[in-house]
Amino acid sequence: MSEKDSLTKFFYPSSVLLVGVSAKEKSIGYEILKQMLSFGFTGKIFITNPNRDEILGIKCHKSIKEIDEKIDLAIILLPKHLVYDSIVECNEKMIKSIIIITAGFREVGDEGAKLEKQIIEFCKANSIRIIGPNCMGLINTSEEIKLNATFAAEVPRYSYISFLSQSGALAAAVLNTIKETGYTFGQFVSIGNKADVNENDLLEFWYSDDKTKIITMYLESFENGREFFHLTKNVTNEKPVIVVKAGRTKSGSRAALSHTGAMASEDDIVNAALTQSNCIRTETIEEMFETAKVLLHLPEIRGNKIAIITNAGGPAILCVDELEKNGLKLADLSDLTKQRLKEIVHPEGSLNNPVDMLPGADAKTYERATKIIAEDENVDALIVIFVEPVMIDAYEVIKSMYDIQKAIKKTMIIVTFPLPNFWNKWKEGNFNDAVILKSIELAPKVIKNVFHYYYTRHKRKNIKESYTLDQKTYNAIKYILMKYETNSSIKEFIKSTDSQLILKRLKLPFINNFYFNNIRELKRNLKNVTFPCVLKASSSIYSHKTEIGGVILDIKSKKELINSFQELSKKLSARNLIQKIDGYEIQTFYKGDVEVIIGAVRDKSFGPVVLFGAGGKFVEVIEDKNFRIAPLSKSDAIELIQSSKIYPILTGYRRTKTNIDELANIVQKISLLIWHFDEIEEIDLNPVIIGKKIKIVDWRIRTNFQ
Repeated sequence: MSEKDSLTKFFYPSSVLLVGVSAKEKSIGYEILKQMLSFGFTGKIFITNPNRDEILGIKCHKSIKEIDEKIDLAIILLPKHLVYDSIVECNEKMIKSIIIITAGFREVGDEGAKLEKQIIEFCKANSIRIIGPNCMGLINTSEEIKLNATFAAEVPRYSYISFLSQSGALAAAVLNTIKETGYTFGQFVSIGNKADVNENDLLEFWYSDDKTKIITMYLESFENGREFFHLTKNVTNEKPVIVVKAGRTKSGSRAALSHTGAMASEDDIVNAALTQSNCIRTETIEEMFETAKVLLHLPEIRGNKIAIITNAGGPAILCVDELEKNGLKLADLSDLTKQRLKEIVHPEGSLNNPVDMLPGADAKTYERATKIIAEDENVDALIVIFVEPVMIDAYEVIKSMYDIQKAIKKTMIIVTFPLPNFWNKWKEGNFNDAVILKSIELAPKVIKNVFHYYYTRHKRKNIKESYTLDQKTYNAIKYILMKYETNSSIKEFIKSTDSQLILKRLKLPFINNFYFNNIRELKRNLKNVTFPCVLKASSSIYSHKTEIGGVILDIKSKKELINSFQELSKKLSARNLIQKIDGYEIQTFYKGDVEVIIGAVRDKSFGPVVLFGAGGKFVEVIEDKNFRIAPLSKSDAIELIQSSKIYPILTGYRRTKTNIDELANIVQKISLLIWHFDEIEEIDLNPVIIGKKIKIVDWRIRTNFQ
């Protein structure tokens, strides 16, 4: 059964049963029944209460078994110790869609978790789908359904926006402010503990639901991040997905055994997944719904050049600052546009962008100026700012701007600061599709969100992705890893020699090097050493060689090399580290212009992810951390590099000129390595030195064989 089929009866039921409705006013069951009746549910309503004959005019049944008619959806309101038995009764009546409003399960401790597990095991065995427990229900505002199965008093007007909230309290806050905010959505669901139905199920359902054009989500966690990533990569090609993800400051819980692992916080990886799948991530609920409104009601934004029209200089200056912060540009107005504006803008106003018409600009002036600027081919979108002066009728100005917003073929966002009585009059009209903001800072954010969504969606359609390793390479790497799988004594990073063999199979650009174990082997190979060189102690226990003093740089002669080796051996012996050394390595000393890190780590929810940023020994201090979910296409790898702080240096600062294509090739191959081999937990290439050529000078691979 598809997600569309299994979830349809939640949102499109022809009959609903409320199990355990109290006759007490303000109780949850009473309020849900009241809301269903007042909102005008088009189907049949059944309720159970063994102690009453009727509640709010609806007949009470003593038990579920007493009801003879077919029921599509059951909503359980009973105390938690009665929930399991009621679900068994629902199953006997062939009710396969159930919402559990009741709290007191996994969210309160072990006892509640056991009850929840018992319920879910029964439901899975009997093909029952559950929303909740510990949730506030759902809404479908479609005229054919008119279902408000929540205990929220306010219900939004219908639109093609669907909204999921993991938090019932936050959802209640949104619903309780509907009159003030004017937010609209067709379907809403509170998913509570996500014991069964989760964000991934709803993504699939809403993707195939004709009544949904935009998906909005407030999430605190991901049930299966990898599945969410794959689903949204597909969904966003057709429908925007906008996410507010709480918990930005929470650090990841993985052990920091590599630079990559130490830098990969939970939020970094969430951000990578949302960016790569072309989800729109917003910081606030307001930004989420205003972005959704622009996507739903206004034309597609095809560029990042923005025109600002205002009657007040200060707000316009703030808006320009916010444009720059969000990667947008002020449009250069054409000479023809300026010439036309000159006829209507006050002589002391400004014809340049931002166009300042001064406080005396009335509705007619705003209308004419906006139409002229909208016709300029250099302008991709408009922000119209109106601050109400006492001599101008705000309603007339905003109404004329709304009419133009609906008529022109470019996105135009209205930002207004009228006197308080304006809003009372405005709410009397039917302007639910108007995009009117009360914040200067929000308008550029919304435009950026929408522009990047469309830009990425168009670009992605022209990209052919390839994620394969040839069979010969795969077999060779698998053979090397197998010996670590059978050696239980190996718990951390595999030997540097084996790591290099694995990476060489990917044809990566290594610095010239060789390994040796003692002074005799060193002396036999002196003829092969190119000076200056670097001496390193190699250890599968200590991943960072510099921490044990295991690196000596810029050795200029054979004599200096032998002395350096003897000095290093003595130092390691004195610290009782010599027995933890696998061997030693000589590398040609290579000094480039820039050092970067390329790494990968396996996240518990999103799976393997790839890191790129500024490298070297201060990599964790610099924190140029940029992630993408593996595997990466070549274009993904290039975008990852371009997102880094160090990218401007790689592309021309102080005459540095990096072969970005070659660098992206390395990034992509590392993504394929961790993607194809589940045995690999972490990979670090740090530093990768970029000079006339790109050279990897240090590397480590950690397996998960424990």
